[in-house]
Amino acid sequence: MDYHINEGSFRIPQQAEDRSVNMLVLNHGPGGLTLVVTRDRLQEGEQLDGFISRQLRTLASQVKQFRQQDPELLTVGPAQLPAIRVATSFKQNNASIHQLQTVVLLEGGAILVLTLSYSSPLTAEQTAYAQDLLDSFTPAARPAG
Repeated sequence: MDYHINEGSFRIPQQAEDRSVNMLVLNHGPGGLTLVVTRDRLQEGEQLDGFISRQLRTLASQVKQFRQQDPELLTVGPAQLPAIRVATSFKQNNASIHQLQTVVLLEGGAILVLTLSYSSPLTAEQTAYAQDLLDSFTPAARPAG
């Protein structure tokens, strides 16, 4: 199959699984705002809430002063994809990190994790910007076959 990235495409085996990571520095507000996009899959029998609980437990075990808000169910983009969003904060390497993480369920159990990170709590303007990003997400059309 052809695998496309912004810079071009290349042929990979059909059974290859995309676990790539994209990091964008959005430069929105003082100190910058980053968006990291990662890909994963639900484990067999796992639901979206179980996936995010598992990911949060892993994060909490790797950082200091971990805090999280209650996860929020929502839909993403014009396709109204099911998603869960959770805000977290923690210390890592003596730096404060604040994240707004949205886990989006795609076709066939694929997961897209969109993580906005900042060095201080997100402002109302940055939170609105994050919502605009989610509202604009349109999944790629899958080839028929």
